[in-house]
Amino acid sequence: MKKLLLFTLGMLFCIPTLFAQAVITHQYRRVEPENMQEYLKRETTYWQKLAESEVTKGNLTFWAILQKVGGVNQDKGANILIVNTFNNMDTANEIWGNLQALFPDTKMEDMDTWNMGKNTATIFLRPGDNFVAAPNADPQKDFKYVFVLYHQPKDVAKHMDFESKEWKPMIEKAMAEGKTTMKGWGNDYVILPESGNFHYRTSSYDLFSSLSDALGSHFTEDFTWPDDFGSSVEDNMAGPRHRDLYRIVTMVSAPPPAE
Repeated sequence: MKKLLLFTLGMLFCIPTLFAQAVITHQYRRVEPENMQEYLKRETTYWQKLAESEVTKGNLTFWAILQKVGGVNQDKGANILIVNTFNNMDTANEIWGNLQALFPDTKMEDMDTWNMGKNTATIFLRPGDNFVAAPNADPQKDFKYVFVLYHQPKDVAKHMDFESKEWKPMIEKAMAEGKTTMKGWGNDYVILPESGNFHYRTSSYDLFSSLSDALGSHFTEDFTWPDDFGSSVEDNMAGPRHRDLYRIVTMVSAPPPAE
């Protein structure tokens, strides 16, 4: 069970190359505070069941509801992030029409969430090939909060190479030695949008077991950074990264493949 749950959290942003043709969407939504409780109730009562059904059919490999913690523009900005991983984007919209069949005795208006909020942005990504989790991590206890980051590398290949060959082994070692509060990490490539209003070309995510850990220092005082760490990419960023913190409300994932 723990192995399956680790795979689930790895699929939070769809990490392995097992689904190389998969497309990930980050759908940002604004739900007014007075509607939030009912919105989350409907997502976890009805739409989660649909996601479980579509994962079983092979149409989805991952679905999650994340609720933003803190940030700016709180009175108007997006406060929900929905993460989907589709096996076939050409049939993605057909999935959501299957809800009524699962709950034939419930009115659609009582399950609807689309009209309870406003879609503010949709980002399309493809999976990176990196994911690490802390040894013996229990996803049910250790993966409760996640930082979602977007990066602006000048050279995407150089940035991802650094993350694969330097950042990944460093954080993996720190986790093994108990010198970081981070419980998981992974990354993805941004496909769209690509414009003057959205400069980011890669994304990554950091997982934590508590809000205190997410907001605190992520490394212990006795942690030692490797010599010349990051020197290979020190001039590779075209601008600052964007980082937001979310509470993981719920998620559904395809099971790991049989070994």
